[in-house]
Amino acid sequence: MATDDLLTGKFYTLDFSPSPLADQFAASYQELLEDHDSRDILVLKRIPCNLDALADHIQNTLGLMVHPNVQSLPQHASHVVEINDPDIDRLAYEQRIELLADVIEFTDWETLIDEATTRFDDVRWPDNYQRADVIEFFQIASEQDSFGRDVGQVLLEATRQGGFTPPDGDTERHILIAALARLNDRFHDRLDAHGLVERANIVPRATDALQDDTTYDHVASGFEAILALEFEEYTANDRRYLAQLAGDADLIAVGERNASIQRVMTEPGEIDDLRDDGVIDFDPGDPARLEDTGRTHRSDTDPGQIASFLATGTDPADTVSAVHLHESTFRDQISAVANEIEYLRHDTDVEYNDFAVVVNSLGDRLSEARRHLRAAGLPTQTVGAPALAEDPAVTELYAFVQFLLNRDADAESWLAARVDGFSPELAEACNTGSLETRLNRWIVNTDLKERVATGESHIEIQEQFQNIERVTDLARFIDQTTLLDSDLPTFKHVLERAIRFDAAYTHTIESAPRMHGVAVTDIQGVKHEAYNTVFLLNVVDQEYPDGERLTPLFPKPWLTEMPRYPAITEVKDNKIDATYGTFTGDRSTSAFDAYYHHRERRKLALGARAATDNLYFCTYESEDNGLGRAYNRSRYLSLLKEQDQITVDNLLPESDDRPVRTREKVAEYILDQPWDELEEIVNAAHTGETAKIEETEKVFGVIQALLSEDDVDPVFADAVASQFALARGEVVHSD
Repeated sequence: MATDDLLTGKFYTLDFSPSPLADQFAASYQELLEDHDSRDILVLKRIPCNLDALADHIQNTLGLMVHPNVQSLPQHASHVVEINDPDIDRLAYEQRIELLADVIEFTDWETLIDEATTRFDDVRWPDNYQRADVIEFFQIASEQDSFGRDVGQVLLEATRQGGFTPPDGDTERHILIAALARLNDRFHDRLDAHGLVERANIVPRATDALQDDTTYDHVASGFEAILALEFEEYTANDRRYLAQLAGDADLIAVGERNASIQRVMTEPGEIDDLRDDGVIDFDPGDPARLEDTGRTHRSDTDPGQIASFLATGTDPADTVSAVHLHESTFRDQISAVANEIEYLRHDTDVEYNDFAVVVNSLGDRLSEARRHLRAAGLPTQTVGAPALAEDPAVTELYAFVQFLLNRDADAESWLAARVDGFSPELAEACNTGSLETRLNRWIVNTDLKERVATGESHIEIQEQFQNIERVTDLARFIDQTTLLDSDLPTFKHVLERAIRFDAAYTHTIESAPRMHGVAVTDIQGVKHEAYNTVFLLNVVDQEYPDGERLTPLFPKPWLTEMPRYPAITEVKDNKIDATYGTFTGDRSTSAFDAYYHHRERRKLALGARAATDNLYFCTYESEDNGLGRAYNRSRYLSLLKEQDQITVDNLLPESDDRPVRTREKVAEYILDQPWDELEEIVNAAHTGETAKIEETEKVFGVIQALLSEDDVDPVFADAVASQFALARGEVVHSD
C-alpha cells in the first residue's frame, strides 16, 4: 500500500477539448483493458454526477459485456469509511445544521478567541482591531439570523479540504480564521464523541482509514487498476486519497487544461504544475493517442469553437454562430426557452432528451427554471432535492407538528385544505410514539404519498418522496441522538431551521438519461455531457462574471488578507496567468476579482461545449416584478458579438417564424391576441377586403393540436373555448 502522498502511474494531460472528453475517457479505459479484465477496473470520476451516463458511454463505445464500475471519488471514499467503521453514522445536511447551531449557540466568543490565540503562534489581526473588537465582531454577527448558515458553509468547505490548511511555508493565521478553526475543532470533537461524521469529512477520514492494512487489503481486493477522470478537479485532499488507494494498482489519470472549475477555487495553477512541484511522478503517456482516438466531427462545430475561444482565447477557424435569446424578465426568459424547445421539436427530429437548460450553479434559479418549464408543459428529467420550503408535502408535515403543539389556526387551515375529512381527532390519533412514528402515522393515515403520486409527474413524485424521507430521517435522528431533546418543540425548531437554511449546493443533482424530458442542471452537470441544443440561462454580467462572494461573514478587504480561508483569496497576477489561458495581463478590477471572473468565463465555455448543434445564450432585463436592478448582458457575451469570426444572432421569439408552441404561450396568446386577430378578419369581411389569415390559421392550428392532447386539463380547454366564443361575440353562460 502507499505510504506517502506521491502519485505514480500514467498521466494524460489534454489541451482543452472543443467537445466533452467522454470518448477520450473510453480510450483510456480501453488501454487498461489490455492488461486487466473489466471487472478489475475502478473508474473514479471527481464530479459526482452523470455516473451512469458515463458508464453507459464506455460500455457502448467499447462493446463491453460488463457495465463498467464508475463511482465518484466521494462515493468511493464513503464506502471505505463504512468498511473501516461499520457503526459510524454520517450526518445528513439537515442534522448538521442543528448540531452546529447548538455548538454556536453555547459558544463564548471571548473564550474562543483566547483559545485561538493560545493555540496558534502567529496570528494576524485586522487593521485597527484589537482583541475586544474581534470579540464584539463575533458577538454582533452571531445575533444575525443567517450567521449559523454562513459559518456552516465556510466550515463545510474547510472540512472538505481537511481543515483550514495553509499555503506551503505560511505559518501566519488570521485571527478570524483561527477562531473558525477552533470552532470547527469543537464541532468535530463533539461529533467524534458520539460516533458521528459529517459528509464533508468523508474523504479525509477515508484517507486515514486506508493506512490500516486490514482496511486497505479489503478495499484493494476489488480492483487491479484505477482510471482517475477529471484529474484537473482533484484537490490536494483528493490526491492524497488517490495516492493511498492506488498504492498497489495500475493507475491512469486523465486531466484537461483550462477546464478546472472546482479545484481552482482552492488551488491556483494548471495540472502540469503538479509534476513540476513533485506532487505526482507520472509517465506523461502520449496525449495524441487519446486525442486521435476521441476526435470527432464535433471538434469543428460552432459550439465547440465558441467554447474553445471562451476557455483559451483561441480564435475560431471558421465563421461560427450562436443565438442570443433576450426577454424582459427571468420568467419570460424561461417561457421563451420552453417555446423555442417546442418549436425545434416540432420542426426537427429532436426529442426532449436532446435539450439541456443550464444555470451557472446549484441554487434557487435551478428550481425556478424547472418549475417554469413544467408549468409550460415540458417534461424535465432532472432529479434533485428541491428546497424544503418549496415542497408542499414538507409544509404539510410541518403544519402537522405545529398543530399538535398548539392547535395553531393557520396550521389547521392548511391541513384542512390538503386533507379531505381532516379533523383535530385525526391529527391527535397520530400523536403517539416517537417523533418518527408520529410522522409515519400521519403519512399513512392521510395517504400522503398516495396524494403526492396523484396528478404529479414521475420526477415530481420522486422529488417529494425524497423530501418526505429527509424529514422522517431528521425525526429519527432526534429520536436516537443524546445531543438533542426528543420532543415535539425541539423537532419543530429543528425542522424550521432545516427549511430556512436548506441549501441546494449541498444536494446532488442527477440527470437520468433513460428518463424522458429536458435536462435542467448546472454547469458542472454538463461538463462531459453532450446535447443537441443547450440553453445557457442568465448570461448577464451579474452572473458571468459577477464578483465572487465567498462569504457574507467578512468584509471583502479582510478576505483578501486570509491565506488560510478555504478558497483562493490572496491573488497576484502571476497566479491568474498560471491558472487561466485567457488572462492577458490586462485587468480593470482587483486581482482577486480578476481571478474569479476568469473562472466564470471558463464555466461559460464548459456550458457552451455541451451543445452539439444549437447554442443559445439567454438574458433578461429585470426580475419578474419589473422593479429593482437592471441586468446587463454578460461582458463575455458582448465579447463574442465583437469577434469577426463569431455571429450571435438575436432571436425574436414572437416573430412570424416562431409561432406559439407551449400551453403557457397558448394561455398568454388567448389573453393577448385572438381578439385582435378575429377583429381584423371580421373587419376585412365587412369592408370586402381579403384577410391575411395564413399565420392566424397556423397559430390556431397549433392551439387546436395542443388542446387535443390527452393530458390537457379540461378546465383549461373549456377556458380556451370560452375566450374564443367571447371573441366571436357569443354570450357564454356560467353554470
